[in-house]
Amino acid sequence: MRLTVLHPEAKPLITQFAGGLMPIRLGDDAALSLVIKTQKEAILAAKMNGSFAFYLPALPSSTVTTTSLITAFFDDDDEPLIIRTPLFGDDGFSQGIVEILKYEEVDVYFFDEQNYEWMSFRATLEDNGSCLIGTEDIHLLGYHPETAKSIHGVLSDWFGNRTQQDDECAIQAVFKEELSPNDIFVLDMTPEVNAYQGGSGFRRDTLTRTDPGYHQERDISACLLRAFEPKQIMMNPKRKDTFKEILDHLVLTDELAILIQAKDSPTTEAGISRTLERKRRSTHSQIDDAIRQINGAARYLQREATAPLVVGGQNVEISLGQRRVIGLAIVKELFDDEGESYATACKKLAGLNGGGMVMDYNSFHAFTHRFSTQAEFIRALETLIDRVSTNGWIKVKDEVFDGVLDWVEELRTTPDR
Repeated sequence: MRLTVLHPEAKPLITQFAGGLMPIRLGDDAALSLVIKTQKEAILAAKMNGSFAFYLPALPSSTVTTTSLITAFFDDDDEPLIIRTPLFGDDGFSQGIVEILKYEEVDVYFFDEQNYEWMSFRATLEDNGSCLIGTEDIHLLGYHPETAKSIHGVLSDWFGNRTQQDDECAIQAVFKEELSPNDIFVLDMTPEVNAYQGGSGFRRDTLTRTDPGYHQERDISACLLRAFEPKQIMMNPKRKDTFKEILDHLVLTDELAILIQAKDSPTTEAGISRTLERKRRSTHSQIDDAIRQINGAARYLQREATAPLVVGGQNVEISLGQRRVIGLAIVKELFDDEGESYATACKKLAGLNGGGMVMDYNSFHAFTHRFSTQAEFIRALETLIDRVSTNGWIKVKDEVFDGVLDWVEELRTTPDR
């Protein structure tokens, strides 16, 4: 945890950052360092391989040839986990990334979405033919939110159709020197992530997770605390008569009840190395199981005027009353080409008077990071449910992308950042 310990002044900016690549100058260092804030699966893939890759495709625009960045973490050779980063000529953030990509080596710090630092390495950058060293005349475009959205789409299309030559021309970031131990165990007792009902006041975490349920439940609780008060969040509510857990989370406001059930898989080397086909089958099974549990919990809560529950060892009586009831199923990952099946799954929650939604965990994190007040979160979630029920599947990450652009715009206009 080298950066966290030696440069605590950087932590607030990393916490504010939703995710992706962040160039950062630490202390009096002449060179920039690189913070990568991403999902644990990508961090573990980089650790397993001892490397990751930067792709800088030459992209035609209406006036010039430009480029932007895809960072790839190879849990799968054909469809690795990626981060898309639009690059702009009038943006200091982009200029810092381009500067780093021209280094011979760079210090890289890996954080997850809960702002835990898991590993850090000095990496050599081996440019095997990117457009940064090619003969083609490359011009970075001027920043505009619509341009950023367009680049994201173009990058996805390009990467999905890349060739073996494109792979060979990528910049390889190869780990050369470990900057701090990477067998980290986290024990977090801060109220910011532990104050919900049903918690123990602390959480433990490791990069490799063989017991995914424990960790995912607490990750979701921490995300919910961005938008809701601790007293509104109940983790692992149980029936008083059978002591059987009815849900992972029950969130209550004056007008709304959100029933959340999550399903996860182990974050291990064997887990992330599974074939895509197995991962797809696992996702469908997890969605079905989560929806079945949400509907069952709704029936129990609505069976009597008041439902007796036990939360964190305390007796609680819940009356849904006139509240709208929303179901939210959260799984490890969704796949862009299976949207129709996810929309069909959402219809299985239509019996709830507020409907329901399916999300992957990383989209849920982005959603709570973007819509970080109760009013914003509820309005955005209900809008999303309505649009999916009316128009078909919508990728949640696309819906929160404007929030990333808001952050970039703030960064561009705030001095001394």
